Amino acid sequence: MSQDNPFPTTDLDRHAIWEIVVRRDTNFFLSGDWSLVEDDYLADGFIGIDAHASPDPDRWTIGFRSLADYRDAAIAGRLKPEDFAEDLRTAWLRCQSLSHIDIAGDLALAHKRLYGSIALRRQPPMAFAWRSIFHLRRVQGSWKITGFTGYLPL
Repeated sequence: MSQDNPFPTTDLDRHAIWEIVVRRDTNFFLSGDWSLVEDDYLADGFIGIDAHASPDPDRWTIGFRSLADYRDAAIAGRLKPEDFAEDLRTAWLRCQSLSHIDIAGDLALAHKRLYGSIALRRQPPMAFAWRSIFHLRRVQGSWKITGFTGYLPL
């Protein structure tokens, strides 16, 4: 995926959701600066489901019981540019795809895929092959992430 939002500004909802789930999430994940995305989430009732790359829902678990758990894990697990043999932002965006966003009134599901690899300096490339479905709700005119089901197999 390029750094350009594929949804036209005339498709206000999808355009806004892409900005949240791709651009701002990338900015946060690569910097570790939670303040870049904290307003994109609803803490009340947030839950993150970890599918463990399994198509079997019986193997899925509650990976993040709260938004604070998710935030802390994401900051701890962020990728560091110095570990990579290519520009990390460009490569991270290249591995992402978000072309399907399902909207029903004030609820939405954004189907984000991570597929590809990024060259590391001293190891084989880091490979990605999963999808995450972000759950969103429109609150006072703005889309907010309320949870996700992540690490689903492609």
